[in-house]
Amino acid sequence: MIFLANRTNLDKRTLLTRIHTQLQSQAAGDDAPIKQVRYHTSSGNKVGVRALLDAQAFLGFTYPGGEVELHASFDFPPNRDYDFYEIQWVEPDRKLMLGWHQDDTHMDLGNCHFQIDYQSETVQRTSADFLDAHPLNVFERRLDQFIPILDVITWEDELPTVPNHAIGGD
Repeated sequence: MIFLANRTNLDKRTLLTRIHTQLQSQAAGDDAPIKQVRYHTSSGNKVGVRALLDAQAFLGFTYPGGEVELHASFDFPPNRDYDFYEIQWVEPDRKLMLGWHQDDTHMDLGNCHFQIDYQSETVQRTSADFLDAHPLNVFERRLDQFIPILDVITWEDELPTVPNHAIGGD
């Protein structure tokens, strides 16, 4: 686990570089769970990190998803007392995306929520644990949480769902 003592001097560019480096270090070899890492940019600026994953190698169990991407983005709004982020598991072939959004949307669910989008529609949105920790620690914890969550995802009436107890909540 990585911990940076001076969180106040951390900016988005530095954080994304560190996440990119961390993921890139796990991309060596044919059996590596991470196949490719790249920056997601907008107007030439880094806004996120994306990684192509071998789902079965990453999860450690048989998983039906084809090509899978991990998306991570962070923001440090000066008018907020907490960091914003989106950390998402994306399956383009199945049009499935799930993950955590810690931001100022859906405040009825708290500062952080877990969301599943399927076929371009939100099919589940639930309150999730607010993590007030260094962003690299948050990234690692959320990454680790994908394994048990994807292990219990079920399909009811042809829609994906995750039990609330697997997500955790405020």
